[in-house]
Amino acid sequence: MGDFATKRLQAIAACEKIINGIEDGEITISSALLQCMKVARLVNDVDAIEWLNYELGGYPRNDKGYLTTSAWDVAVQHGRSYVDKKDKKTYVFTDLVAELENIISNSKDALNNFSTQGFSVSGDMALLATSRMTENVNQATNNLLNTAKTNEQRLSVLKAQFYGYAIKWQMDLQFGNTAKKIFEEYQEKVSLSFSKLSTATLQKLSAIEDMMEDGNPERYSQVLTSCRRLWEDTAKQLFDEVLPNYKEKLFKTKTGKEIDVSGDHYNNKLSAVIETLQGKAAKNTLVGSETIYLVDWMEQINNSQSSGVHSNVTREQAMQCIIHTYIALGDILNLKDDV
Repeated sequence: MGDFATKRLQAIAACEKIINGIEDGEITISSALLQCMKVARLVNDVDAIEWLNYELGGYPRNDKGYLTTSAWDVAVQHGRSYVDKKDKKTYVFTDLVAELENIISNSKDALNNFSTQGFSVSGDMALLATSRMTENVNQATNNLLNTAKTNEQRLSVLKAQFYGYAIKWQMDLQFGNTAKKIFEEYQEKVSLSFSKLSTATLQKLSAIEDMMEDGNPERYSQVLTSCRRLWEDTAKQLFDEVLPNYKEKLFKTKTGKEIDVSGDHYNNKLSAVIETLQGKAAKNTLVGSETIYLVDWMEQINNSQSSGVHSNVTREQAMQCIIHTYIALGDILNLKDDV
């Protein structure tokens, strides 16, 4: 198992510990915070690492004692802002999770200790003294109750933030794991279909892989070019196999539109192949609509290449081009094999 797969499993386990612990009341919010930091580290969530570091070590302040602008933004984003009832201004509470837990615990302990039991006075001022004592105890009790309530609300806000963060990543990671298994199954089937292509076409597939592994940004534009050539070679080969005796320049689609399938009109050749195969298929397939989208997308890439725009191609764009090309051609090849 690779390092990435190991980290994914560890992150999923940490998410489940947070979620189950909070739901069952078996984990402190301080512990949930530490587990969230573990998840952020494992998935390399840079923004969350910054936020969680603030939650653990405190929100940074400037020379005047005010929160820095970035710290304020992070605090507001994660539910720490509130509007004061008196001046109607927005503030941010900066108590750490551990501090809130201690305040709540100490307030509850103090409440249990407040009592007028054992208090006694005598003489003419007894009634007044007793009344004042009772009033003071009630006032102190109310203050403690309000303190506990306020801090419990604030702790609940942070608990919800940590719980939501764990839920988000649990869903993302589990979906990613499921998608990986599905794609591996799909890849196995598509690979069999690709293996039937000509040697020259398969060499282009290998060249694309080499260029991505090279790690040189200047090669990413070449990836787009190779994808286009792979697209063109596959289109020509499939057209010759599916419509071997077709000599006409135009092909009439089911909608009645005539498209040019002569020469280098590779996208039209693929459209003709798809329509022909779908007409022979025993069941309906989505490959047509999916490929129409990809044909349009590939045309945009071709236009960009024709304009000489190569320097702006990123690794992500190159990867997207490979994946889309692979899936679309794979669907067409699978359709051909099924027919």
